[in-house]
Amino acid sequence: MRQNDRVDLCVENVRLIAAPTSVTIAGGVFAHIGSPPPRTGIYIDGGGCWLLPGLVNAHDHLGLDLLPRLGAPPYPNSIAWGEAVYRPRDSPLREVLGLSYSERLFWGAYRNLLAGVTTVQHHDRSHWCLGRLPVRVPAYRWLHRPAGSLGGSYGRGGPLFVHCAEGIDTASFTEVQALQARGLLGPASVLIHGIAIGDADIDLLARTGTAVVCCPTSNLFLFGRTAPIEKLQQAGVPLALGTDSTASGSLNLLEELRAASALVEAAPLVGMVTADAARILGVPQLGRIAPAAPGDCILIDNPQARTAEEALLNARPEQLRLVLVGGVPRLVREPFMALRGRLQAIAVDGEPTWLAGPIGLLLRRLRSRLGDGPYFGRRLAPLGRL
Repeated sequence: MRQNDRVDLCVENVRLIAAPTSVTIAGGVFAHIGSPPPRTGIYIDGGGCWLLPGLVNAHDHLGLDLLPRLGAPPYPNSIAWGEAVYRPRDSPLREVLGLSYSERLFWGAYRNLLAGVTTVQHHDRSHWCLGRLPVRVPAYRWLHRPAGSLGGSYGRGGPLFVHCAEGIDTASFTEVQALQARGLLGPASVLIHGIAIGDADIDLLARTGTAVVCCPTSNLFLFGRTAPIEKLQQAGVPLALGTDSTASGSLNLLEELRAASALVEAAPLVGMVTADAARILGVPQLGRIAPAAPGDCILIDNPQARTAEEALLNARPEQLRLVLVGGVPRLVREPFMALRGRLQAIAVDGEPTWLAGPIGLLLRRLRSRLGDGPYFGRRLAPLGRL
C-alpha cells in the first residue's frame, strides 16, 4: 500500500451514536453505514472507538505553527501585537523563519493532523506544496486587514477570509462597517476573530450572510476578550472555530474545543469544527459522515464517553488512533497497524505513530535547526530515541 492509495475499507465495531456499528469506505467516500456491512475490501475491528468526521480548523497560519506564544499582552489590537513581536533577527523568529516556507507549511499540517484535523483554512500566501500536505487546504482568497489589498489566493472560487475587528480599541470597532463600504460583506466572505463588533454590526453580518471564525484562546491571550459568540448565534450568523497560529493561539484544535466549551453548548460547538465549518470554508461535502460524502474521519479511543459530542469535547491527542482523508490513512496507531502501509513512523510523546508525508526527513532537519522541542506542545523523536 502506497501513501496515497485509497482502500476499500470496512471498520466494524465503531460507535457513531452509542451502539456499535460498521462503516465502509469505497473509492474514497462513505459507501455504507450500519450493520451488517457489505463483504468487500479490508476489514478491521474498530475496538469500540468513536468514529467522527475529520475535524475542520477554520483559521490557522500554517507557516507559523512552530513558534511559541509571543508578546506581553494585553494589546489594543493585532497591529500593536505584530509590531511588538516581529523581530525576525531575534530568537525564536530567526530560527523558525530560517526554515523554508514549504517545511513550515508541512509542520503546520502535522500540528493539525496530530489533533484529528483533516481540513484547515490557511491564512497566508499560497505555495505549491499546499496540495501535497497530509491535510486538505481548500481554495481561499485572503485579506490581512479590512483596509488592505487582496493578499492572494489559492485554488479557484474560494471564500474571502479577512482578519477583522481583532482588537478592543475604537479603530477595531469600525472595521465591519469599513468592509461593508467596500462591498466585501456577503455569503462568500468570512471574518476572522470578530471581537470588536456591536449589535448593529451583528445585524449587518446576519443580513448579508457573512460568517465569523472565532478563535477564543488567541483572543483571550492577546486582548482579554473574544467574539460575542452567544449574540452571533442568536442572530443566526454562521460560525466556525479556529486555533490561530501557535504564536498566540492554542496548541491544537482539541485544546481549542475545550476552551470554547465554556462559551458554546456542545452540539453547536461540534458543528463549528465539522459540518458548519466545512460549509463556511466552501467545502460543504466535508465534515460529515454520510453516504457519498468524502471518507474523512477519525477514530478516538474514549470508552468513558456516552455520546459522540462528549467523546470529542473530552478527547486528548493521544486518544487519536486513526485518521483517514478521502479513505487514505494519514495517521495510524495501534491497534490499526494493518493500515500503516508505507507511512513513516516517529515517536509522538513516546508513542509510535505512522504519518503520511516526509515526516522522517522533516524531523531530522527540524531537530538539527531548532533542537529537540517540544513543538506545538508535542515531543517528537525518531523511533530509535524513545
